Amino acid sequence: MKCANCGNDDQKTLWNEGDTFYCSKCYYRTLIETNKLDLIECPYCHNLRDRKAYYCRNCNETWD
Repeated sequence: MKCANCGNDDQKTLWNEGDTFYCSKCYYRTLIETNKLDLIECPYCHNLRDRKAYYCRNCNETWD
């Protein structure tokens, strides 16, 4: 596993979540299947955000 955002490959800081793994150094998730960041468009600010995150790091909006 290697983080698609920061390049971190320290297995002690990468957490397997099944379909993704989470990097505790940069706080991004990488899709295991494609090895690309797991991002979608925020419905509020329209910037890219983490698909599994509870809130958008850009506008701080939350959703269910």
